[in-house]
Amino acid sequence: MSDPASNPPAVQRQPTMRQLRGFQAVARHASFSRAAQALALTQPALSAAIRDLEQLLDVSLFERSTHHVALTPAGAALLPQVQWLINSYTHGVSDLHRVLAGQARSLRLAALPSAMHLLAPPLADWHRRSPDVALSLRDPLNDDLVTALLSGEVDIGLGTELDLPAGIDTIAVAHDDLVAVLPSRHKLAARSMLRWRDLRGERLALFARGSTYELTLTTLRQQGVVLDQADRLLYSESLYSLVRSGLAVGVISRLYTHGLHGDDLCLRPLGSPAITRRIVLMVRSEPRLRRDTVTDCLEHLARALGAGRSPP
Repeated sequence: MSDPASNPPAVQRQPTMRQLRGFQAVARHASFSRAAQALALTQPALSAAIRDLEQLLDVSLFERSTHHVALTPAGAALLPQVQWLINSYTHGVSDLHRVLAGQARSLRLAALPSAMHLLAPPLADWHRRSPDVALSLRDPLNDDLVTALLSGEVDIGLGTELDLPAGIDTIAVAHDDLVAVLPSRHKLAARSMLRWRDLRGERLALFARGSTYELTLTTLRQQGVVLDQADRLLYSESLYSLVRSGLAVGVISRLYTHGLHGDDLCLRPLGSPAITRRIVLMVRSEPRLRRDTVTDCLEHLARALGAGRSPP
């Protein structure tokens, strides 16, 4: 009689890429017929693939009725991982073809628009010693950056640490704070630091994008600043234009003031309370699944940026 301890464990069946793509498509379209059309499959073939996947995983992935298809709690929990698997597989296959064709490896990065000037110089240094790597760069807002990282569309991100979900590792590289932007001739420009309540009675221009917008609004309201005449703007250049003209005092992240030149504007830190956020490098939390290119670039960026330093 053989010793059970000496027997190798049974090999589990693995989901196929066809099953995973089918699950992703049904979740995206909330319809088996539309998903089948998008995948160029017959509806019975797609239904069979989903049934096989549910049997394999021993879980129900969709709630089905005549006019309704929705993810079950288990299906909703599974979807981000499936998206990451599909994107990682697609990216890996692309790399395989590049290697066979003698082309470059690839690396996908994303940074907040306000933080791209931090990422670009050390990334350029790294690329000079790894010129065979094809770089792809994006500048989404923080929520979209995190989503792209979790889904496997991005390998390394540079963003803010606010409200990050599980499954992401971070390395702090900078601190950022909120500042007031004023015309140099403004009465408050003579002060070295402003309190939030000093902005009472001022017409404000707020940068209504990114992860600190709601925090800015909450702080202003807590300090008794009336926001009835506040202008909520989508682009930093619009904010600077209003400030230059004397129409408003701006409140914006210090990182967005990089490259702001001219003697007509001045920056003043805002205190009581000071609002600070950490800027972090981000990767998914599975180190053993990272490609060597990702690990090498991540380590270089962490060294070059320096943990926790303040932005220039």
